[in-house]
Amino acid sequence: MDQANQNKYTVLYGRLSQEDDRAGDSNSIQNQRLMLEKYAADNGFGNTLFLYDDGYSGTNFNRPSWNKLMSLVENGEVAAIIVKDMSRLGREYLQVGQLTELIFPSFGVRFIAIQDNVDSLYGDNDFTPFKNLFNDFFAKDTSKKIKAVVKAKAERGERIATRAPYGYKKDENNPKKIIPDEQAADIVRYIFRLCAEGRGPSQIARQLKAEKVITPTNYYYRQTGVTLANLDTTRPYNWKDTSVADILCEISYLGHTVNMRYTTVSYKNKKQIKRPESEWLKFESTHEPLITQELWDIVQDIRAHKKRPAKQMDTPNLFSGLVFCADCGNTLVLHRAHTMRETQNNFMCSTYKKRGKEECSSHYIREMQLKAIILDDLKRVTHYARQKEKLFIEHITQKNTIEARQEINRIQRELDAGRRRDSELTALFKRLYEDNVLGRIPNEHFRLLSAEYTAEEAQLQSKLPELEKRMEQLQNSLTDVTRFVEKAGQYRDIPELTPEILRLFIGKIIVGEKDKKYSRTASQEIRIYYRDIGLMDTPVEPEDTQEFSPEEFEVMDFQAEEQTA
Repeated sequence: MDQANQNKYTVLYGRLSQEDDRAGDSNSIQNQRLMLEKYAADNGFGNTLFLYDDGYSGTNFNRPSWNKLMSLVENGEVAAIIVKDMSRLGREYLQVGQLTELIFPSFGVRFIAIQDNVDSLYGDNDFTPFKNLFNDFFAKDTSKKIKAVVKAKAERGERIATRAPYGYKKDENNPKKIIPDEQAADIVRYIFRLCAEGRGPSQIARQLKAEKVITPTNYYYRQTGVTLANLDTTRPYNWKDTSVADILCEISYLGHTVNMRYTTVSYKNKKQIKRPESEWLKFESTHEPLITQELWDIVQDIRAHKKRPAKQMDTPNLFSGLVFCADCGNTLVLHRAHTMRETQNNFMCSTYKKRGKEECSSHYIREMQLKAIILDDLKRVTHYARQKEKLFIEHITQKNTIEARQEINRIQRELDAGRRRDSELTALFKRLYEDNVLGRIPNEHFRLLSAEYTAEEAQLQSKLPELEKRMEQLQNSLTDVTRFVEKAGQYRDIPELTPEILRLFIGKIIVGEKDKKYSRTASQEIRIYYRDIGLMDTPVEPEDTQEFSPEEFEVMDFQAEEQTA
């Protein structure tokens, strides 16, 4: 080695992927190091530096030690790079060719692949490009074989994920199975309970951070010593709303295994992309659940109606996503502010608030009044379910069977009409195209009619699957009256309306307009739809008998809007 290169490194580089590890011990990092150090010593290479990447595919050049090596090369600190064979450098022939033919020579770096008899100093490596190509073929073939094995396992219902979801750990007696990791499982249950109480991911994340609950990545690192992406050990309690949202939609917590949710772009690009849900493979009851189906349904329903709370609303809206207008069908929004008394908090139709009385009316109701109505009716219905269990079950089953049949018939009529129109549009497209080709209609008319038919067809294509899904739900899910009776037995005493109890029993609340707009004595229809049993109609008499003039009501309404704007 000449004097100019004496102070430069001879980098001994090793790489091992999971596929190489399966092939046996010959490719192990330790064996590569021994071979490289012996070769360097036998051939007079000094100032050696051993760098390696363990667990990285040959098609991936974003490796920690490789990045360090290239940084040294670009800084002019490397005299030679020695590897066991060309595949240790990589298995992507274009990238490897660029390195060996262009980049290394431009920085004066000598490259040696021991077992392939490659040494750039002598420049007679005519077969090197072919070796790179063969290594690339090997990577592609290996990727295909591994995908086939993974797919076979996925179809058998085996877990194909390399890591257990947060809240679980691998069973020491059977690594293919997962069991609850009670410390983390308690946090998962806690997150679901907080969401069921009406808190969103951002609020939950702030609460977990305030309570110094360690994040999933930091927890996994402390348990296993393995570093995951986005690990930040300097902020172990820094929960993100995205992490909470991911936990709230993880179906594994129901005890189910879902395979084939993700795939990669190609064997060279390992970026994960989500498959369509229709391609997922779901296997139920494969491990112990962390939460109940009931809690899951409540949380998903809340998430479907999620809305960012106003800054002044420190306490979550108890009825978020549950209260709807009887006339326009949109949600009722809660008006409250620090400057308002608690007794003044009220709900109002969101359509009325945004667009005025031309679109809908206020459907005004006080928050405390709605709480009292719901609590009173809940006590009545659960008491009836406990005391007259047999009669209750018979009544609900008969009522809901009739209602379900009516909705099934309505949806079926819509489906039939939609499918007929879809067929008609197909025929119209064909005739329209033929008429245009034969010159019967001008191109301008063809474009206009084609655009109209295309828009109508697109609308049908989005509507029909929704109708089919709803039809399937009605046909496959019967009202579970027994489950409601069991819940009524568990909650024999309900002194107040808590978020947990509300979400456990109530599915939807419909608020009608008062018979007499500005009167507090006028009746106001409140329809309460219970989970598992549906609507339980009952007349509700308002307790507040105070009268307001139209002028007083409008002033009160305006002040509430001003305070919450």
